[in-house]
Amino acid sequence: MRRLALAALCACVPPPQPQPPAAPAAEAAPAAAAAPAAEAAPAAEAAPAAAAAPASLAARFVAAHNAARAKHCAAPLAWSPELAAFAQRWADSLRAHGCAFGHSNGQYGENLAAGTIGVLDPEATVAMWYDEIHRYRFPDGGFSMETGHFTQLAWRATTRVGCGHSQCNGNDIWVCEYDPPGNVDGEYRANVLPLGCH
Repeated sequence: MRRLALAALCACVPPPQPQPPAAPAAEAAPAAAAAPAAEAAPAAEAAPAAAAAPASLAARFVAAHNAARAKHCAAPLAWSPELAAFAQRWADSLRAHGCAFGHSNGQYGENLAAGTIGVLDPEATVAMWYDEIHRYRFPDGGFSMETGHFTQLAWRATTRVGCGHSQCNGNDIWVCEYDPPGNVDGEYRANVLPLGCH
């Protein structure tokens, strides 16, 4: 049987930006569409709720992120156990809700991916997010649901990453959290440099 290389993506939605008290409320970022609710995963598929990414997965995610970031003169990210714990809680929550795919709307930047079990590993997940570069308009691009994963990945001001994983309904679900968050309106030109950093 042929394994499907399907990967559902949920674009990195920028966190709400603080507004000056007198300014009108900013328009909300587009909400990520949730997948239709499905039956909860059988207990055999459940990962331990408190488990964070094993050290080898953490190192692989950091290496994959940093290889991509280096192409855009972004400093290497450090692994954050705090962000990994947050990401793991969200991955577990998605599984507990029958794989309803959506963002946590937390305080961090966030990238999500899902695909048939075994198709996505840390390197393939980061490569899939990075591949959105082909749809990004340098130097003046801004937020887009088609490029939000790439821009968060390459965001120069981000310094920490942590990721979590769960399995549900035959899919691997990957969640990565970023701090400080990327995809900040008005800051793309300074934070998302083209290849070669010019």
